[in-house]
Amino acid sequence: MKAKKLLVSGLLVIPAMALLTSSTLDNGGIHSTMNAAGTSTSTGAPGEPHTCSQATCHGAGNGNSTTGGLADNAGPGSITITSNPAFSGGNKYVPNTTYHMSITVSETGKAIFGFNAEILDLSAPTYTNTQVDNTIGTLTITDPTHTQIKHGWGTGRSTVCHTLNGGLANNTTTFNFDWKAPASGTANIYTSAVTGNNDNLASAQDNVYTKYLLALTPATTGIAEHTEDFSFDMYPNPVQDKLTVAFTLPAQQQVIVQLVSLDGRVVKMLDNSLVAGTYLQTYTTDDIAKGIYLLKVNANSFNQTKKIVIN
Repeated sequence: MKAKKLLVSGLLVIPAMALLTSSTLDNGGIHSTMNAAGTSTSTGAPGEPHTCSQATCHGAGNGNSTTGGLADNAGPGSITITSNPAFSGGNKYVPNTTYHMSITVSETGKAIFGFNAEILDLSAPTYTNTQVDNTIGTLTITDPTHTQIKHGWGTGRSTVCHTLNGGLANNTTTFNFDWKAPASGTANIYTSAVTGNNDNLASAQDNVYTKYLLALTPATTGIAEHTEDFSFDMYPNPVQDKLTVAFTLPAQQQVIVQLVSLDGRVVKMLDNSLVAGTYLQTYTTDDIAKGIYLLKVNANSFNQTKKIVIN
């Protein structure tokens, strides 16, 4: 009897029963029949429209409505991102410092785990292009038995992922790698993970989890700082039908996000008191006239405006 291998899929839909075979190579955006040895571009980061479940491989999207898993982050497990040293203020890195990154995936009763992790250059003009390696800083594998680096489309975006059977463990496991921070720039960390039963069923009851740490910027000193302000990201720009606004709050605060026309009319708005955490707010724009708009974000003393184009 074959043991089920863990698949972290990419962008194309493949039959669920194909998960019972193995050994063919993954090429990022063009997928093979089996990716038990890990794959690239499956975190749901910009340019990656799918996580593992959305690509009909694991979780709610595995194609089996009877025994399929839950929607992303709806399971009883978790994924966490930690670094040593810790990021100062929660979202500040010290330039040219090497951080020992740990991605911990947990779910009671599961026997195999897989993950994807990417650290992307927010300022790069190719930020949403998976065929370009838009990694910021330097990724280094410190535990080749359990982790490796793969590239979308062969030479594109770098993804740290599990090796074949690198996630065999009961209830929880931690994947480790190093990241050397750049001299400057804004970094976004995107991770996703799959928890599986390692049984003879095609991804039955696997669950998928995601965790993002957004808008990491250089610290002015190496001393830990705390700030009530925060940075935000928006993508894509230009936008066609959906605009995503991403931000991380260090503490609970009132957040107002406004999409404003050049004549001052508020087209879309979010006004909420939000607890500390990472947020991805999506706005549909297909009902908005084409043109240039301003995205305004206000949170306590933070107030910033960015220009956006709707096509």
